[in-house]
Amino acid sequence: MRKKAISIILSAAMIAAMLAGCGSTPAQEEQQQVTEENVDTENVSEAPQEEENAKEAASTGDLPILGAGIYSSTDNFNSYLAKAIANSSDGVFQVNVDDGQLDQTTQLNQIDTALAKGAVAVCVSVVDITAAPVIVQKCKDAGDVPVIFFNKEITDKDVVASYDNLYQVTSTGGDYGAAIQGEMIVEYWKAHPEMDKNGDGKLQIINVMGDPGHTASQPRADYVESTITDAGIEIEVLERDTGMWDTAKAKEKMDAWISKYDDDIEIIICGNDAMALGVLQSIEAAGFNLDGAESERYIPIIGIDALPEMLAKIESGEVIGSVLQDAATQGKVIVKIAENVSQGKDPLDGLDFEFDTDGSKAVRVPYAAITAENVDVAAANYTE
Repeated sequence: MRKKAISIILSAAMIAAMLAGCGSTPAQEEQQQVTEENVDTENVSEAPQEEENAKEAASTGDLPILGAGIYSSTDNFNSYLAKAIANSSDGVFQVNVDDGQLDQTTQLNQIDTALAKGAVAVCVSVVDITAAPVIVQKCKDAGDVPVIFFNKEITDKDVVASYDNLYQVTSTGGDYGAAIQGEMIVEYWKAHPEMDKNGDGKLQIINVMGDPGHTASQPRADYVESTITDAGIEIEVLERDTGMWDTAKAKEKMDAWISKYDDDIEIIICGNDAMALGVLQSIEAAGFNLDGAESERYIPIIGIDALPEMLAKIESGEVIGSVLQDAATQGKVIVKIAENVSQGKDPLDGLDFEFDTDGSKAVRVPYAAITAENVDVAAANYTE
């Protein structure tokens, strides 16, 4: 029996050698072309055969590896960024976006694993921005592997300047969308005089902040208030505290505040949509906003991100608006920069963006105001 098996194996080997001597088949040559040449991601929709070949290459492990990670899947926006990175990597990279689970050690281990597997680039929304130098050193030690930080900006310019292969992708810096949020509140105040419930000429606000360790949290809280006051509207801050970007935590805080202030609250400002949704759950349980903008008891709520789950609330009037943070475009930019630098090209080759001139080496994707009149703009961001 053993002799028979050996005979079969030798016969198969001889047939394979004969076929190899006759040259590659057209299918083999086509596969080789896909694996040896760069897939043109800009024209992939116009070349369905090339797209199919690229997907086949990915399935057989022939595409380069992109190491990618978010700081937590509990952050709604980070989850959408992860999806955008995965979608944009189709036919370009093998990628599995790791969940850092709010633990920096876990995330560092994930980066080690990606580099050990031969990742040609690493992109990461870091759990703790103070860990950026450690991540940079890991990438240097692995052979000067490019690293792209996203969502959580590395604001220490010395860290940014320490590595030529470091890049960043985020939304518009400084105010992190809060100036647009403030402008939307000013416009709403002017259009709705009934917003001043007690007639004192002041806007009584609750400001629900994000995670204090996130670079956008404090600036959003500060800029939204300064934008309102700069427009000549006096504010009275009833409460200003963190909801940690989290729906459940924001609801818990709001449960106490709605019990304390009730109808004295004239607007609730949230640093992101996840918290705005938690706030809405809380005040609706207390009898507010049940019939949208037509509710007898109504407190305007506004968020940032314009997540899909928020858009229905904006359309119904339960929430007055949000500020779109363009996850789809950020994902495309992250992957394109990774592709470019891993191939020795200019980082922004094929992109209609420039790096900020402030030394951050950051591409900043603009925010946009979203109200009931233009929710379709935000909805289009999540169709891919």
